[in-house]
Amino acid sequence: MSDRLTALLDDAGGPPRLLLDAAAYAQHVILQDRAVPWHDATAFSNHLSSIQSLLGSEIVLIRLDDMLAEELETNSVLVEAMSAKTRKGFALRALLRDEALRAAVRALVHTATETQRSPVIIQLPSPKALLLSADAAADPDGGHEIDDDDVENAAVYCADWIRGFASVGIGGIIFDERTHRSPVEAYQPIANTTGHYGVLLGHRHDEVLTFDHGAEVPVAAPDVFTGAEAVGHVRVLFAEIPAETVPETVLERLTEMRDGLHVS
Repeated sequence: MSDRLTALLDDAGGPPRLLLDAAAYAQHVILQDRAVPWHDATAFSNHLSSIQSLLGSEIVLIRLDDMLAEELETNSVLVEAMSAKTRKGFALRALLRDEALRAAVRALVHTATETQRSPVIIQLPSPKALLLSADAAADPDGGHEIDDDDVENAAVYCADWIRGFASVGIGGIIFDERTHRSPVEAYQPIANTTGHYGVLLGHRHDEVLTFDHGAEVPVAAPDVFTGAEAVGHVRVLFAEIPAETVPETVLERLTEMRDGLHVS
């Protein structure tokens, strides 16, 4: 599957290609603000198909970072298990070793790759962001000081977790570095895992989405879907659709971008 994703990112020919993060928008518009069915693989895959039918992104993005955030907020049994010990990193290790969560993620990702026609990409928090959020959920008053060694240990846990679904046909995994950037060295165990399974490793920043094979995809500002931001001629563009955007405007702007016009 990564070959298809690599070709999509690198091919300079053909029409402009749009890689869309429509998670918040789809929950608002398609699900009518109902919960995302993270623990029902078939229902979740049907939801992805509805997004693709409506928007036609050249990739299918699964926001597993949203799923993890929801688990930390609502799964009291899991959070209690994460709180059993107070040492740094224990909460994250307990989170990522939870068998029910691992099984749910694998089923969800496997079903998505089997049913979607476009390459599937997973988005996760950066190892530092995930470590901080897990510690905060388990012990809100803990206030652990996090250093680079802690982040590197967190990345080892992430790499082990990724092995549970990296072999099912996904094209890539991107880590969101926008709020908590992790040291480059921390990604080595993750890179070893993605490389072993032939999965592209990417990093999401405010203005660019980078991949380990060298591709760089510009990121559009959210205002591109409201008419306040201009986008010139680009071959590949990554864009997040804000939840509250008017559906008619979204479709109009997507058509304009795919036609290769300046959006203004």
